[in-house]
Amino acid sequence: MYAPETGRPLEVDGISGEPTDRASPLTLGRFRRAPSRWQTDFGRWVGDTGVTHIVAALARDPDLRITNQAVYEWLQGHAPRPTRAMALVEMSRGKLTLEAIYRHGLEVRTHRQEHR
Repeated sequence: MYAPETGRPLEVDGISGEPTDRASPLTLGRFRRAPSRWQTDFGRWVGDTGVTHIVAALARDPDLRITNQAVYEWLQGHAPRPTRAMALVEMSRGKLTLEAIYRHGLEVRTHRQEHR
């Protein structure tokens, strides 16, 4: 079964068991990405890699497990713990640095203050 709006396969919701197209809220414009969060080195890497992939990769180590919400909080400017940040650098195979991860939070907060 495919979603009519996106043509993507429908997934089954883990709570209701109903078919769902997880991309449809974004596709339909219900949720908008704050551009400043996705234009940093870290934000671009998350966008290219995918939140779900990051969560799944970190889940392999019980001490690094996170939720999708945690990644979105990082994008909002909250910094990941150092052990997770180091795991993200390793996962990126050199595309990401600790500096880029922590600079992301500063850039997002600075942008937020400038646009109040």
